[in-house]
Amino acid sequence: MIRINLHDYHDELRKIEIQKRVVKSLSIVAVAIFFIIVSWLMEQAQLDSVKSETNQLKSQVAALKGPVDKVKEMEGKQKRLQTIIAGIENLRERQLPASTIVGDLNLMIPEGLWLGGIVQRDLESLERKRKGFPTIMFGDPGKKKKRKRRKGPPPNEFVEVTGYSLTENGVAEYMKRIQEIPYYKTTFLYQLSQIYIGSHAVHKFIIYCYMPEKKPKKKKSA
Repeated sequence: MIRINLHDYHDELRKIEIQKRVVKSLSIVAVAIFFIIVSWLMEQAQLDSVKSETNQLKSQVAALKGPVDKVKEMEGKQKRLQTIIAGIENLRERQLPASTIVGDLNLMIPEGLWLGGIVQRDLESLERKRKGFPTIMFGDPGKKKKRKRRKGPPPNEFVEVTGYSLTENGVAEYMKRIQEIPYYKTTFLYQLSQIYIGSHAVHKFIIYCYMPEKKPKKKKSA
């Protein structure tokens, strides 16, 4: 006669059921951990992307700082033109008004160029202060002797224009434009050099415009 121990059988069933529940619970926990890890990785990727974009924006802002400062400086230089008239000294009545000279030079300015100063000079002061100034182009010994005998200061026949340009072509274009001003007999570039304003290279220039003193007409005798 065969006997079956039902108690042991039920115990085995309970153990199997417990194992299934444990496996199921562990599976749920594993899946939850997996999704947590995936979510964390996605957040890290998004965070890295945001950091990268932030760094790019910072680089772009830093790159724009120089040009923005340059534009502000150029605007400041342009405003100074309103006060440059005071730098043109002792203009004679038979010469053009200072406002006309400054206005014409200002109207000729191309893009990317700004003026630093406009000053009227005489030939003798330029001979002393400007090395290599081509005085031979503007006088002869006979006239120089006459100037020495003449009383009063020498005539201010030169307009000294100083400024800055972002390119050499800008200086060449400005020269071309002011050479068309009819009351200048000669216009020439005296000096052109590259300097740095902050981290940006610009071209500093000195231009001279020769405006001979107009001699008063002699009255015809009757």
